[in-house]
Amino acid sequence: MYCKGDYVNYGGQGICRITDIRRMDFGGGNGAQDYYVIEPIVSGGATIYLPAENQNVHLRMRPVLTREKIDTIIRSVRDDQMPWVPDRKLRIARFQQILSRRDTRELLLLASCLHKRKTEKGLSASELEMLRKVEGMVEQEFSFALNISRAEIGQYIRDRL
Repeated sequence: MYCKGDYVNYGGQGICRITDIRRMDFGGGNGAQDYYVIEPIVSGGATIYLPAENQNVHLRMRPVLTREKIDTIIRSVRDDQMPWVPDRKLRIARFQQILSRRDTRELLLLASCLHKRKTEKGLSASELEMLRKVEGMVEQEFSFALNISRAEIGQYIRDRL
C-alpha cells in the first residue's frame, strides 16, 4: 500500500502525487472504502480518486523508478532491438499494447525502433505521433526521477548506451 506524499506512475496519467488516503462512500452499494487521492504532476488541478483495495488500480500504479533502476533498464536494452512489423495494422496494435502497459523497457525499445525507422525510411504521421507519446512518457518519468530537464534525457540515455 502506498502512503500519503508518495509519487507513483499511474496509467495514462503519468507521474502523480498521492495527496491523501481517505475513507469515502461514492454510493453504488459498496459502502465506505479507502481511496487514494492523487494529482498528476503535469496537468495541474485534476484530482483522481482510486479505490485503494482495487486490484486493477494496483496493476496500473507503480512506484516511480529510481536512478539505479533507470540505469539498469537502459543497460538492458543496449544490445536488444524491437523488430519492425511489416503489417501496418499489426504494428499499430502492438505499439498501442506497449503504450498501454507503460513498461519502461518496452517503451525504450519502441522509441529506438521508431527512431531507427525514421532515419532509414521515414514514419507516417500516426507513427510520428506514437514516437512523440513514447518519448513523452519516458521523458516525464526520467526527468522527475533523475531531477534533470526533459531536454537532457536523450543525452542521458545515449551516454549509458
